[in-house]
Amino acid sequence: MASDQEPTPADLRTLMADADALQERIRDVERRLRASEETRHTAFRLDDAAGQITRVHEDLANTASELARVRAVRDGSVCAVPWGVCPDHGNTLRSSGGRSQCTHSGCARSWNYDRLGVPCGEPLTHKVTDASGGSFLACKAHAMDATERLIGGTISSLDNTET
Repeated sequence: MASDQEPTPADLRTLMADADALQERIRDVERRLRASEETRHTAFRLDDAAGQITRVHEDLANTASELARVRAVRDGSVCAVPWGVCPDHGNTLRSSGGRSQCTHSGCARSWNYDRLGVPCGEPLTHKVTDASGGSFLACKAHAMDATERLIGGTISSLDNTET
């Protein structure tokens, strides 16, 4: 990959494979050091080092997943509003520590990524048009949120049924 090109999820998966290979090499060195009475005491840090690689792998995997979601909205087939929503309750998400959850009473939905911080990616269901005629396509949850905030505009189902 050229350094001026945007990384792809595949590039991140390649890094994950590299991390896995490094972790295996570390585990191999640890096994060989522990096999000898003279060097056994030197291996104690390697278990921690291999654990660090596990965390690196997880971070790369999470980044690849988020990047895949961002790239998916670019093709125009899913909602590209730049923040996520609860598909059932709309603009009710809270994110912390790379995880998101719906704050609507009684909703137990949560996501193992920062859903609030990435483009939506839900299926397109509505056209939102503001008072000056500007419009965009949105999912059901973003359209629902727009009904509460939009002044002087319209929200139409993509099947042209007014909502």
